[in-house]
Amino acid sequence: MRKNAYYMLSFRSTHYAMLMEARLKDAVPIAAMPTLREITQSCGISLRVEEEHLPLLFAALPKTGVPREAYTVYRVDPSGVRQVEEDDLKD
Repeated sequence: MRKNAYYMLSFRSTHYAMLMEARLKDAVPIAAMPTLREITQSCGISLRVEEEHLPLLFAALPKTGVPREAYTVYRVDPSGVRQVEEDDLKD
C-alpha cells in the first residue's frame, strides 16, 4: 500500500522522458521510475516528483521546451492514480 502522495510525469516516448529528465534535473528534485501499470499510454519511463516540489515542477515545465502534449501529470496516493492539470491545483 502506498503511504505518501507523489506526482508522476509519464511520456509519449522515451525520447521525451530522457529530454525532460535532463532539462528538469537542476530545477526540480526528480527520480526516474518505471511507469505504473495503471497507466497504459506511456513509453514505460516516468519521472517522480514529491508532493512538496510540485510548485517547482509546474514553474519549470514551460521552460523545458518539451511540448505539452508529450507528457501527462498524475497524482499517485493511497486511493489510486489520477491525471491532473496545473489548473486543478490552483486555489
